[in-house]
Amino acid sequence: MIVIIKNPETGEEYIEDIESLTQTDLDTMSKEYTTEAKVRRYIEELDVSAEIKAILFKLSTFSITVGQTVLKIGKKILEITIMLMSKFKIATFGLVVGALLTVIISSIIPVIGVALATYLAPWLLLFGLGRGLLEDLKQDSPNLFSSIIGAAETFAPLKKPEVGA
Repeated sequence: MIVIIKNPETGEEYIEDIESLTQTDLDTMSKEYTTEAKVRRYIEELDVSAEIKAILFKLSTFSITVGQTVLKIGKKILEITIMLMSKFKIATFGLVVGALLTVIISSIIPVIGVALATYLAPWLLLFGLGRGLLEDLKQDSPNLFSSIIGAAETFAPLKKPEVGA
């Protein structure tokens, strides 16, 4: 199937032929779990800057065309994000704390702060996620890793097969 990706800012189109893509794959990817109005409301209620909201609104409108089907990829990404955040509140909080510590280290420590934060960022994020996930699991939450992998598998059919595979 022919996949057409249009850059929303420049209008430039990228065309790719993914032969392994089937109508069943398209039906799975085009299935919607929430309305556009609910996604917009969720973004509007976030306690973030107007610039971040503008980026999220723009992401929510990103789509690609596969054959005659329009896939709302941006909306799907936000649906998955909202679902994971609501399902794993403590793990999400741990990631935010890890990211915040990274920013603090990079901005407070003179000269080597940025380099140190670059090295420590993955570890702080992993630690925050790990501690949060541990708490979520103690509260009988399902496995975060399998939920993320399962959600990402929705987009697996869009991966172009490697040559010789």
